[in-house]
Amino acid sequence: MAAQPLSATDAVALIREFPAPADFSIACPGNTSGDHATQYFRSSLDKIEKAALENQQYQMQFYQKNPMGVRPAATPASRVSAQQQASMDAATSELAQKMLSDPAFAQQFAKMSEQEQQAYITKLLAENGIKPAAGKPNVNTAPVPGTDVEWAEMCTAYTQTAMDMNRWQAQIDLQQQYETKHQEVRDWENAAIQKLPMISFGEYGHDHDPEQVKAINKQAAAKHRDLAAAMLKEMTPLFNNFRKDAQQRMKPLNDAFLKAGYGKNYDFGVFYPTVLGAQVMMFQEANMLINNEISMINEVARWCDTDHTD
Repeated sequence: MAAQPLSATDAVALIREFPAPADFSIACPGNTSGDHATQYFRSSLDKIEKAALENQQYQMQFYQKNPMGVRPAATPASRVSAQQQASMDAATSELAQKMLSDPAFAQQFAKMSEQEQQAYITKLLAENGIKPAAGKPNVNTAPVPGTDVEWAEMCTAYTQTAMDMNRWQAQIDLQQQYETKHQEVRDWENAAIQKLPMISFGEYGHDHDPEQVKAINKQAAAKHRDLAAAMLKEMTPLFNNFRKDAQQRMKPLNDAFLKAGYGKNYDFGVFYPTVLGAQVMMFQEANMLINNEISMINEVARWCDTDHTD
């Protein structure tokens, strides 16, 4: 049996071990320097990268040996000796020559039943020293590798769900709702500034009182910050749902990989490139889950500074 290994990383366990979705204290830790969101998920990101690289190595090894993407079918070793093969070739040549040189025989042979033709050929082989083989036929009766599991169907079922972007719609809707609220704050900020009295700056002209403008900017920044905190809080259940959904969709195929020992002692046959592709998509989806959360944390972090002006 030819081993066809996959990465021995359990994709479902990988997602299950993610740190809890970040709260506002992680998005706005006080120290605004550094990429806090990425560091928060660093351990999981490293595990995903390691698993994906392992899968990539197996893909490279496979295609280096099989540039066409198909492993040649194994053929059983022949039990025919060189002398037997020569005798068989001689008998075949003799029959062909007789068919060509004797039209009456060729016509007679054509009218024979399959059993009569077989008997004649057996007699001809015997005259050349070839007797019928004893024992079982020299054919490969082993089951076709990989056919004990519906790999193609299982991989297709998973990859189709992984490529369905509709699952993100709830988050998109929530982002749009909060963007509308942020725009309302901007409108309030602009209107409040426009209501301020104008003061003269001599030769520099007239403008609103800078101290009062700064106070309004600070109020607006606080409103944005509160909205960002509220959005992240509402996002948390969505993040948890995305994680659970991914695990549920991966589980049937992941369980099959686990049962097959991740290919350590298993032959996927012609399905090997397919399962490698499906497994790396699992790692890509896990990476997408984290990067989506990082993106939302960074969006919230924009409003961490209470003196922020948009």
